[in-house]
Amino acid sequence: MAQKPKTTHAQAVEWVRLAGGIRRAARRHGVPYTTMHHAFHNKMDGARHAKSAIGKQELRGDIKAPQPKTAATPNPGAVSRFILTCAQNNTKVHPAVWQNLLALREHYSAQIMVAQFAYDKGAMGAHGAKPGTASTRETLWYDPLIVPYICNERIELAHGLVWCGELNILPTAVRPLSGLESYTGRRSGIVPHVKIAMESIASGKFEPTKFMYTTGTVTQRNYIQKKAGQKAEFHHCYGALLVEVDDRGAWYCRQLNADSAGTIQDLGVLAKGGKVTTGNRVEAISWGDIHQCRLDPMVASLGWGIGETPKGVMVDALKPRYQFMHDLLDFQSRNHHHAKDPHERYRLHVQRRESVEDEVRGAAQFLQETQRPETQTVVVDSNHDEALARWLREADYRQDPVNARYFLSLQTDVYQHIEQGAELHVLEHAIGVDGVRFLREDESFVICRDGNGGIEMGMHGHLGVNGARGSANAFAKMGRKAVVGHTHSAGIVDGIYTAGVSGSLDLGYNKGPSSWSHSHVVVYPNGKRCIVTMWKGKWRA
Repeated sequence: MAQKPKTTHAQAVEWVRLAGGIRRAARRHGVPYTTMHHAFHNKMDGARHAKSAIGKQELRGDIKAPQPKTAATPNPGAVSRFILTCAQNNTKVHPAVWQNLLALREHYSAQIMVAQFAYDKGAMGAHGAKPGTASTRETLWYDPLIVPYICNERIELAHGLVWCGELNILPTAVRPLSGLESYTGRRSGIVPHVKIAMESIASGKFEPTKFMYTTGTVTQRNYIQKKAGQKAEFHHCYGALLVEVDDRGAWYCRQLNADSAGTIQDLGVLAKGGKVTTGNRVEAISWGDIHQCRLDPMVASLGWGIGETPKGVMVDALKPRYQFMHDLLDFQSRNHHHAKDPHERYRLHVQRRESVEDEVRGAAQFLQETQRPETQTVVVDSNHDEALARWLREADYRQDPVNARYFLSLQTDVYQHIEQGAELHVLEHAIGVDGVRFLREDESFVICRDGNGGIEMGMHGHLGVNGARGSANAFAKMGRKAVVGHTHSAGIVDGIYTAGVSGSLDLGYNKGPSSWSHSHVVVYPNGKRCIVTMWKGKWRA
């Protein structure tokens, strides 16, 4: 009697995949279950095949890591623009998003680069999905619309900025930038991934801050319906990263985050239905922490036209309905951290910067200079602003003749309000500028309300969850979009956007390497956001 041919590992794997299970495959092909089970899990066939293949093909390897190509610097007076995104295999593009990115490409004369990534939904096997949703392995393909724009190479778009098109990161990665902080060395990097994320990396004190960005995607949601895939589906972001490079090689990045209808706004430019319009207002700007008495002159000039007025002052160009000020005061004059430091106190005395009244008056003048008729100014309750009230609670005016009379005047006002059963907001009372909204501690201020609740703008970020210190990772677990400040390090973690600082990048207490930057969060009427960073005398190319 002729024996049946031996079932190989490769056969067993294919039969089990098609049948959806080992027992079904055994019945279908008339093979004992134990034989099928053994063949399916036997790795020896594959190992022997791999071993025999050695010597039959050329062995490969690289001694050095691949070096990036370099994009050409724009001609004098010109600006190069790149629209960077990614696409998943076996998945169609979002037609409205793709149409609007093409419209922006035409408007900006930009170059679109699409990195491919592979996500094997069939790797789980048919038995790894819910009934009725089983997937099978498919031949790898990509939407023909993106094929002319594919760029899987590493390219240095400008000095210090690298497009990492070679990376292939699973779309289910919760923190896609994790572990890549040093991947591009000292250069900032752009990583193709379906989430929109951004991280500031500590640099030498007087070196430009390094940033790591992700891009968002143009392909539709297409995930394994398991926990990792279902989580990724929720955080799936349609869009791209826009890079502008001027003729000096300075570069500026902004997130192009599309809404559910595919509409994309970039500052005052709106792409909707494949058509581009200009002059559109933004909903809000949340400025990096102000620290008024140590406000950086470049930020003052570019942001509000204070001092030397450049072309295209940001607040006037974007005309926000709201502007949010965090840490309006620095309170350098009587910071509690220096209360017992005689050297710092004497330094302030020599520099004539120890008057609390003068610092408050400077903040009031700043608010007056930055007000615009079409914009509501909102001062967010912050830890440096709270230092004024703390000073009244803890300081001894008898040891501070410079501030004694001002201290007693404010203190008297506080006590009078207590007698009347009212609570005095000390900073608002001291500044006394009309038309400015001062938020109280834990007061909510939500804009762009939608089915998900809108964007919370009333958190500074110093007060964390359940009494802990604030952090973007902790805030992200709340499931509420928010814009915060406090850390001076710009970043995007899920729905939490963090602004940088408008004050000096060296405030004295940030010693050693720093991830601070002059970055601000722009909010659009559809609830989408981007981060704008000022450097080299510009806020855009």
